Amino acid sequence: MVRAGIFIGVDQAGDLQKLSDAATGAKRMHEWALEQGLPDKTHAKLLTDAGGKKVRPDDITDAVYELCNGAGVDQLLVYFAGHGINLQRGDRWLLSEAPVKPYAAVNVMGSVELARTCGIPHVVVISDACRVAPQGIQNQNIEGVEIFPNTGGGEKTRPVDQFFACYLGRTAAEVKDAASESATYSALYTDALLDALLGTRSDILAPGGTGDTAKYIKIWALKDYLDAEVPRRVKALRLEKKVNQNPDAIITSRDGWLARIEAEVAATRGGRAVRSPAPVPGPTLGSMSRDVTASASQGKPDDVTKTLQEAIAAGLPGAEWFAGAVQHVARPFGPEHFESQCGIKVRGARITSFLAPFANGQLLGSDGNLLRIEKIDGAGASVLLRFDNGTACVIPVIQGFLAALTVDGELADVAYEPSDNTWRWDLYKQRASDVRSLRAVAATASRHGRFRLDSNDSARVGQQMQYAKGIDPTLAVYAAYAYHDAQLGDRIREMSGYLKSDVGVTFFDLELLGRRLVGTSIDRSQMVVPFLPLLSQGWSLLRAHRVKLHPALDGIEQDMRNSLWTLFDERAIPKLERAITSKDVR
Repeated sequence: MVRAGIFIGVDQAGDLQKLSDAATGAKRMHEWALEQGLPDKTHAKLLTDAGGKKVRPDDITDAVYELCNGAGVDQLLVYFAGHGINLQRGDRWLLSEAPVKPYAAVNVMGSVELARTCGIPHVVVISDACRVAPQGIQNQNIEGVEIFPNTGGGEKTRPVDQFFACYLGRTAAEVKDAASESATYSALYTDALLDALLGTRSDILAPGGTGDTAKYIKIWALKDYLDAEVPRRVKALRLEKKVNQNPDAIITSRDGWLARIEAEVAATRGGRAVRSPAPVPGPTLGSMSRDVTASASQGKPDDVTKTLQEAIAAGLPGAEWFAGAVQHVARPFGPEHFESQCGIKVRGARITSFLAPFANGQLLGSDGNLLRIEKIDGAGASVLLRFDNGTACVIPVIQGFLAALTVDGELADVAYEPSDNTWRWDLYKQRASDVRSLRAVAATASRHGRFRLDSNDSARVGQQMQYAKGIDPTLAVYAAYAYHDAQLGDRIREMSGYLKSDVGVTFFDLELLGRRLVGTSIDRSQMVVPFLPLLSQGWSLLRAHRVKLHPALDGIEQDMRNSLWTLFDERAIPKLERAITSKDVR
């Protein structure tokens, strides 16, 4: 196997606090790569700001392009250590000239998307960076670049594995080196990672094939090790009250490996390891999320409640919020039908005005939380809603369905259910409780980070989503992002086609994630609603897919709020009004 690696370390990004171990951490990873036999400079490339150098986007893209267009690489590892933020629930790595220069960053989600079609059979991305929301207008305007070539690949993708030092919304820590007398700090995650990759953990070394005496670090074993080891180190250093760090990973390869350790090296290093084998990981918000997802996908809402109650009783940080959010979103509210069989209801905010060129509507009552849609020109249409908290969103309306919006500081959930005076209701109500439970878990898990599905959950969610000849539109959106993480593009395309045949239109996000919008300009011909991504994380993929929104929306990303479902502040309203009234989009 021909292997290559690019190791990036940025201690100083703009005027942000200088880090201690980003450049050094990348150098240590580069030294590991050389020990693995990767030729220096051609296949092991080190890019750091050590010695006052600057790391710029072109440095990284040039290194990646050289490897993608060279003699052939079977596996490419891209490692980054430095400052990171998440925008629209998509990670950005900040380079030397960020945030002053908005493009001096890496759009991780967009880069991963392009990596899937770059031609390299296996790409591994490792991020030892924070994943918190940006602070201040300057950081919110960071765009970032995609570092993989835009080859215009079709629907076929190759596996890309992603490792993150922490959950979305959390920080990655540098901790004081107890072995050093000086006040030196090292990156907690990279330290644990290198211990494994260097072969010091004999408990995760796997044997090679027939005649191969070497030992291997497999991708899945590395994930399980980091899940347990990083929290163990936090506890061993007595930093539980200062450091809240649990690693995260999205693994799509089946049996890939990342390190090959010669037998004599494995015997020496593994034999002198002083740590006991990593314990079974204790409960975390991520593991709890996976447990309740499995229960919900099996149609067991009582088990969901039980798991959440046990997590609260055990004092798991964040469990009480998670449980409260699930219960809030799952609880139905408002009318279950309009006489017109279509409309929007809102809790947590008041609709002050709406704009719907392809639908006739009327605000009902004095509370401003009900919008009855009298008539739609076609099967579905986009509606621009303005709320009393100074925000706005664009939401589809679908004939025969009510859209239920939950506003909780952000647009936390959008649910579509059949109006109870349609033929769909009698078929749907038999499973309404189960579907609402699963939908609430999906919404809450997505707000926490990602709604993840293993292979068993993936099949069960597909079954839960469908009732008789119908499909739950909301679950289709959540499931599409989970399928996208797992690189199950065929399921997304199948689901999008099913939704289109069922209700006459499909959602923008399903076509985007199914790679059906690559290289297109959005107009009425696509039969998608709305004319922009529904979930915020979809925005990070637009440039990677070369998707052009309506020209009136240029730069509108800078007017977005931090929200699971796309939500704008008031500055975006004139742009949205120009787009929706152009009648070029539906």
